[in-house]
Amino acid sequence: MVPLEQDAKGHWQTTLPSALFFGFEDTEVDCGRRAIARYTAGEPGRLMRAMKSVLGTRTMADTTLVLGRPLTFDEIIGFFITRLRNAAQDWLGPEASTLDAVVMGRPVYFNDNDPSLDREAENHLASIAHIAGFKHVSFQFEPIAAALDYESQIDQEELALIVDIGGGTSDFTLIRLSPERHLTPDRGDDLLATHGIHLGGTDFDRNLSLGGVMAAFGLGLPMRERPTMDMPSHYYHDLATWHRIHLLYDKRTISELTQLKRDVSDKAVLSRLITLLQLRKGHRLGEMVEAAKIALSTNSETPVPLDTLFENASENSPAPRILNQHQLHRAISADLDRIFAALTEALRMAGLSFEDVDTVFTTGGSTAIPLVNQYINQLLPQAKQVAGDLYTSVGSGLVNEASVRYR
Repeated sequence: MVPLEQDAKGHWQTTLPSALFFGFEDTEVDCGRRAIARYTAGEPGRLMRAMKSVLGTRTMADTTLVLGRPLTFDEIIGFFITRLRNAAQDWLGPEASTLDAVVMGRPVYFNDNDPSLDREAENHLASIAHIAGFKHVSFQFEPIAAALDYESQIDQEELALIVDIGGGTSDFTLIRLSPERHLTPDRGDDLLATHGIHLGGTDFDRNLSLGGVMAAFGLGLPMRERPTMDMPSHYYHDLATWHRIHLLYDKRTISELTQLKRDVSDKAVLSRLITLLQLRKGHRLGEMVEAAKIALSTNSETPVPLDTLFENASENSPAPRILNQHQLHRAISADLDRIFAALTEALRMAGLSFEDVDTVFTTGGSTAIPLVNQYINQLLPQAKQVAGDLYTSVGSGLVNEASVRYR
């Protein structure tokens, strides 16, 4: 695992958050923690996150204005892949040969419903990797990579269910693992089923935001002359969705909201939304909600300091919100029902029952949420639960895979 960047304390980390920052006052493009730090410090620019959620959608064909010109999402994701390759090449040192082969992790499905968009997403990623300088590009499903990581830790054969709930997707693999077959090239006979769904942590963030904080900015606000109608909700859905936040910063949206302010029952609350967008603090709000979700993995409640979004900007700032685990669970329960229905389908595909599973290996940041573990315990009470590293199990497994494919 390659040290990719230093965190705020100066420690080198082998993870790089999927964030890009494009400054308005220079042409420098930053990735990861530095990108987030530049944005949260108030530097003028545009922050982009959750880029992987665009893969597998028709949005990949769109362009967006960055650095004063329209860029495709291939070009934007290319900045990130190039940064990863350069970091690995630098780590190898100047005397090393050129890094030209890569195994890229991918979800089981980029798109649950359209096989052509799923294939297109992988083709896009392969093309981006080639442009970044890789000559040999191959793929492995992320839950299988996690399984290979777990297999390096066992001392006897197991039938394992790999549960990988990440930022944009939830994936499941049923596989027979054993120390004797670890790193053998052909594991086709051991792989029993793999399945997934395009739901994950960013969906949890959106639903927690809509259910926990958006009322402070006018969601559900009745219209004064038409009390049976509420403030249009699409603004709040965009504000709670990472890759759509920037669309709210344009002048047309501000003008629309200014017109709506005349008709809402509480003008002051809608003024907050307008001020938030004028200050371009939508991404900062998203970060607060994501931080609250993470905190609620271990704490029963956590504050969301909404007032800090309006420091020195408005006397109409909202009071801090306190979110609790019950609110989080209520916000994500419908998504979890769909996610665990996909898990059940994976078992059906393998011709297995819950009782056949020896071990459940979990990875991905969202598996730390208590309700996720409650679902697993209810469905597979007899299985041994093993928690992998939330963020590096897939990467470690891909290292193993690359050592087999490119040795």
